[in-house]
Amino acid sequence: MTIQMIESSVGEALYLFGIMEKHQVPCSLELKIDTQADPFVGIASQPVKAEYLETFKGEGTGDTVVITLGESEFAFELNFSVSKHITDSQISLCIAGTNYAAWFNSGLIPFEGIEATKNYMEFDVDVLETELYGINKYERQLIELVRTIDFEDVLDATTGLFDEAKKAKEKSQTCRSVRPDQSEGFLVRANRLGKLAELLGLANDDYRDHIYPDEMI
Repeated sequence: MTIQMIESSVGEALYLFGIMEKHQVPCSLELKIDTQADPFVGIASQPVKAEYLETFKGEGTGDTVVITLGESEFAFELNFSVSKHITDSQISLCIAGTNYAAWFNSGLIPFEGIEATKNYMEFDVDVLETELYGINKYERQLIELVRTIDFEDVLDATTGLFDEAKKAKEKSQTCRSVRPDQSEGFLVRANRLGKLAELLGLANDDYRDHIYPDEMI
């Protein structure tokens, strides 16, 4: 049966991939090159994630959409067309360039996911992430920074936070008998700073490799 594809956009494709990710629906891929009948690359159903990467001066040749299927990653520079086909249980997308066509087919999507496909509007990337995942652009920038800074910088930051947490805990103990309300406030502060330091460190690969070399986190 011939599928009638409908013209789409990069923004909508990211939105639709986001629905698959949100509902933990796997996706398969057939990548065809030129006019070859058989797929150049075929990947069975895998967890999917799609990202829009801005390329700054001196880095690469253009903005890119990166689609990850399981352990495989595919980067498409923004010189392609996008089309879609949505049924009552599945999403199909085609990203087509000058000499290739990448066909993505989702697994079975629940009713609420299919309904969400009807709600798409032309979002920019920041709004898209906020709508799907509740992440604003400042949180995204923080995530990207934490992933890339060196171990020594993360260590300095976490050490400072742990020191402040220790001071807050000492203040809590000092005023426990005189000002119980303040004591509780300092204790809450100590716990929050300690947790912030812990999560900041764990979010950085270099830090984890140094501090927890034998643990799978």
